[in-house]
Amino acid sequence: MRKITLLLIFSISFCWGQTITDTIQLMHYNLLNYRNITNYCTSSNNSPTNKDDYMNTIVGYLMPDIITVNEMVGDGGTGANRLLTNALNQDGRNFYKQANYSANSNLSNMLYYNKNKFMLVKQDKIDRALNKTQLVRQIDVYTLYYLDNSELELGDTNYLTIYVAHLKAGNTSSNVSERAQATESIMDYHSINYQSNHSYIITGDFNTYTSNEQGFINLVGNPNTSIRFKDPIKKSGSWNNNSSFASIHTQSTRVSSNCHSGGGLDDRFDFVLCGQEIISNERGYGYVIGSYEALGNDGRHFNDNLNSGSNSSAPGDVLDALYKMSDHLPVSLQLKVNRTTAHSSNFVKDNYLIMNNPVRNLLTWKMQLPMEGHLSIIDIHGKCLFLEKINPNNNWHQLDLTILTKGIYTAIVTSASSQIIRKKLIKL
Repeated sequence: MRKITLLLIFSISFCWGQTITDTIQLMHYNLLNYRNITNYCTSSNNSPTNKDDYMNTIVGYLMPDIITVNEMVGDGGTGANRLLTNALNQDGRNFYKQANYSANSNLSNMLYYNKNKFMLVKQDKIDRALNKTQLVRQIDVYTLYYLDNSELELGDTNYLTIYVAHLKAGNTSSNVSERAQATESIMDYHSINYQSNHSYIITGDFNTYTSNEQGFINLVGNPNTSIRFKDPIKKSGSWNNNSSFASIHTQSTRVSSNCHSGGGLDDRFDFVLCGQEIISNERGYGYVIGSYEALGNDGRHFNDNLNSGSNSSAPGDVLDALYKMSDHLPVSLQLKVNRTTAHSSNFVKDNYLIMNNPVRNLLTWKMQLPMEGHLSIIDIHGKCLFLEKINPNNNWHQLDLTILTKGIYTAIVTSASSQIIRKKLIKL
């Protein structure tokens, strides 16, 4: 009797709908020639072993759920895996995974994510300008799916697509033009592939000196207002060597130069920009106001070393690691993840879908109670890939999913009375 009562209470609560909130920490970081040995960044002044220790300290302090990086060695993926093994999954952490290696130069981007919260659904790249010439460095595109671990996975799918860019450095007219070419290609791709059920972020070292640069305007001032990116802290202006922006500068951590660039903190090169849907919290991901920061920047080290004098913005060991790890500071922000698990208009309270999940090839499924209707398998773009009639005798059904690629799909049961049950399906 107690079990039935609890089930009834649970069903009534879901009839009204239930919202669950999580907070995601995202960090972007230019790692400064990580495992990329040059004549100026050597194994002595840019030791890979030491950098692993520094990164371990930084990640252990911030505990980001998503990490995007620039300046990873372009070696086929060995360096990316070493950072994962030697720095991220250390000190009791074992939940980070990395995206697939992809690069067209000696330096590459990478994305790491908390596998307990996310799954990588799709990965792509942008490596050509609109005139078909090759970009200086490709822009990587990653789509993540937020994992809802509740038993009633009936809410809308929370997709997050992240662009990671490392634009051309330098302040000559040709450098400025190359940055503009790259962001023009990004927005062209973004316009073509834009999905109304995705949230969007672009991170990277943009190497821009002012918000009036065409490369930056392409991102935030695109003629199509619905796909524009937004600066969460709304700090446009001429950032270079301008003390008015001292609290948001991200380069350089030091005055002197060798492997690291010098000059002290006087440039805003590193960014996390969000789609309007995140700023407005329209699709499940919402920017947490006040969470955006350049880690370690207390606003009082303009044109100075990060660790000179007093700096209480982070613990001493973290500041030391930031100073030694890179000439850039990591930029981070937080996202709220809101998902409504059910609505009275489409929630079947007295029936549910039973199936093996995740699935490799053969999906075995049935309804808890006999019903008439059909089961459909939908991909992330909303395309129906399978449509199967439900046997009203309530026998077990089998569906061969071998042809599906690995990723996240949605299984939707629609009854004869148009009631709907949705459930996430993971294809391995």
